[in-house]
Amino acid sequence: MAMKKEQYRAFESVVGPENISDEPLHLDAWAWRSGQAAGAQDFKPRFEAILMPGSTEEVQAIVRLCNKFRLQYKASSTGWGSYCDPGGPGCLKLDLRRMNRIVEIDEDSMYAVVEPYVITAQFQGELMKRGLHCNINGAGAITSAMPLAAHEGIGHLSQCCSVGERNLLAVEWVTPEGEIIRTGSAGSIGEWFCGDGPGPSLRGILRGNVVPLGGLGVYTKAATKIYHWPGPPTMRLKGHSPGYAPADPPPYFMARFLSFADENGRALAIRKIGESEIGFVLMGFNANMVAANVATSNEEEIVLAEEYLKSIQGPGFCFVIAGNSARDFEYKKQVLDLIIKEAKGKSLKAVEGGDVEAGLMWRCIRVTASIRETMRATGVFGGEIFGTDSYQVQSNFIQHSVRDKADLIERGLVYADSTFPFITSLEHGQQAHSEVLLRYTPSPEVAQGTMEYVGKANKNAVNGHYGLPHHVFNDAQHDFFGPHMWGYHKWLRKVKKAFDPNATSESSHHITVKDPAAEE
Repeated sequence: MAMKKEQYRAFESVVGPENISDEPLHLDAWAWRSGQAAGAQDFKPRFEAILMPGSTEEVQAIVRLCNKFRLQYKASSTGWGSYCDPGGPGCLKLDLRRMNRIVEIDEDSMYAVVEPYVITAQFQGELMKRGLHCNINGAGAITSAMPLAAHEGIGHLSQCCSVGERNLLAVEWVTPEGEIIRTGSAGSIGEWFCGDGPGPSLRGILRGNVVPLGGLGVYTKAATKIYHWPGPPTMRLKGHSPGYAPADPPPYFMARFLSFADENGRALAIRKIGESEIGFVLMGFNANMVAANVATSNEEEIVLAEEYLKSIQGPGFCFVIAGNSARDFEYKKQVLDLIIKEAKGKSLKAVEGGDVEAGLMWRCIRVTASIRETMRATGVFGGEIFGTDSYQVQSNFIQHSVRDKADLIERGLVYADSTFPFITSLEHGQQAHSEVLLRYTPSPEVAQGTMEYVGKANKNAVNGHYGLPHHVFNDAQHDFFGPHMWGYHKWLRKVKKAFDPNATSESSHHITVKDPAAEE
């Protein structure tokens, strides 16, 4: 349903004329996509209008008007990828960039309250000044600091700073019908330290396996756990992007890339590192990804990748130690040496010492590394993304996708780079996350080939009983996995119907109530 002039004026009265637009130039700007997915169209369906609310009350008023006018809306914060796109016409865009305030940092109780457009680079910088730190979504420091805005919420720092779903505390939520709900302690006593109770928790409805990706209302504030930072309050850099590094690296930090003869060696090392809790960053990069982080040009990246591949044994990971003191630092290094010896690991000498090590360390901590390894010289990142489970489950599953990647290479659809899968440790080894990364070639058959590849991965997940991947975010995916997993998709649709009876919260990347009668 297209928006009428009188409807536009109603929305304008909420946000002001400077914070709403239906100009074609603006609509096209929000509809354009860079083609991060192979074969993606340059333009997605246009929104009817772009709105920029500045407060929870403005969001509530917009949502209520959408219910009145039977218009859909799609809210997003920083927005990376196609998850923020509408599924069709008749949808308003709620761009939350004006809601960018750090509401509170409680240093004693170690939590913070943020609005959705607080980016993690900003948030982390403010925390470091106070000797504190936070988890950052692996997509990079330009992403939202709110755990509910970060898909699965897994990143480089999840070894010591947990993951989005476990860091989430109290939430302020504008439901799809326009009701403001504050969960946990925020709703009962006005404080933000607890996300559950009194009474039944809403955590599963608010988040689930991954966040609803705009499909279940708008999250306007949320509290997140924060952690200890052993480094300096500020870091002076030298050089300029992409060739920058800390001018004075902190004395008790160390970065390494460790490789192993086989997957058993890597698994042993990750388990021992988790048991000893010596890790600050553990990220399952392969040699190509490290080269992308060290290089300062496309040409240099290709050279370094070839050099690194000749120097490593096999699968590996990036690892950062952060000591609280000289004694703590020496202890952690000695433990690491013992683990490397037992697992028969090998350190990549090319990234040890000097600006190379300092730069790699800082990019892993600031989580700018993902952008460098994603938008790489010889192709754009893509691939099959699995979920979160034990390391061994992740490792067993991802080997299927490694074999399927070889088929894509043979067909000329992706480049023949390192075939070692990405498996990263979370929460000192309590969980793990895995991916197979692809670099697409310019072949016109890439889109179809990669969709076939993901289809194989889904079948492997079901047949091997490996659990629900993180890439399940539309009706077709839920309908495929749901019957194999206790019919969860039926309950998910019941939740959607109960909280969004008018289907105003656009949910093409979450789940829709396609046929209410069929779900009874």
